Amino acid sequence: MYFFVPLVAVVCAALGVMGFDISCNSNMAVYWGQNSGASGSLPYQQPLGAYCDDDSVDIILLSFLYILKGKGGYPVLNFANICDYTKNASVPVFPGTELMHCSDMGVDIKRCQEKGKIILLSIGGATAQLNSDAGTFSKQIWDLFMEGSSEFRPFDDAIIDGIDLDFEQQSQFDTIQFANNMNNYFKSGTRKYYLTAAPQCPYPDANLGNLLAQSHVDMAFIQFYNSGWCDNSKYGLPHWPESMNYYMWDAAWRNNSFANPNMRLYVGSTAGSSAGNPSSYVSPDFFANELKGLQKDYPDSFGGAMTWDMSWAYGSSPNYATNAKQAMMAGSKCGSYA
Repeated sequence: MYFFVPLVAVVCAALGVMGFDISCNSNMAVYWGQNSGASGSLPYQQPLGAYCDDDSVDIILLSFLYILKGKGGYPVLNFANICDYTKNASVPVFPGTELMHCSDMGVDIKRCQEKGKIILLSIGGATAQLNSDAGTFSKQIWDLFMEGSSEFRPFDDAIIDGIDLDFEQQSQFDTIQFANNMNNYFKSGTRKYYLTAAPQCPYPDANLGNLLAQSHVDMAFIQFYNSGWCDNSKYGLPHWPESMNYYMWDAAWRNNSFANPNMRLYVGSTAGSSAGNPSSYVSPDFFANELKGLQKDYPDSFGGAMTWDMSWAYGSSPNYATNAKQAMMAGSKCGSYA
């Protein structure tokens, strides 16, 4: 029997890079791409490659692919001040489409992967147009960004490590069929891929609850913000009617309510007071103590932390993501993942 070892894995091992390990309970995921800190007068987000050397970040989520079916039948990407043809005429667009050709991002993706990070493409966002069918769209994602073949490759020969679904509104798009299709493509590939989702904290999530219950999802980046009663700011309060409700998600995990019984749960936060609803925001130290408490109290389901977004995290003092990662490392453990 022959085993294929991805080149990135070989490079990481040769360089002594630890790399992302889904079985660990101290992983840090950060959304990059929307430059939301600029609305808070923070410096603009840097190109993706500027964050590759930051060992406190394990997962970078490229946000967003926000139109599933645009001009010419192809999806549309938006990375704010990075690779934006609407603001920079020098950014190339594939003929007959609005799909940007972001070669520099392809180089950065591979560099970050060599540093042991995984790079996921997040689909959705608050202004998403979920206007395609699951069969066509899943094939396009595989061909455009993974191991499929297409004359249009936004990141050239770079191959992302998976897909994140951040669906924040109801639609006719068959999310479950899309996820099942992607998981089948993943099985046919020559490397490890991940499917993740970013549900809101009320359980079950109105838009992604059925997906989590019926399709294999590796990680849930739960948004404990912008929802009021279950936000991070309610951590430490008695249960119901207001309490940060990780305990509900853990109970569902223990009751095998998810299609993947080993799905890892991540605690999502905003990294700045204006990165979301200001009442949802908690300080870096508050969030660090919250993570340490949840990591200790829920050792089986807890996978780590997520924050929105990179521009706010780097504009925070201390760095929001670094502070969270350091807090989790004190209780870090790695086990097995089926």
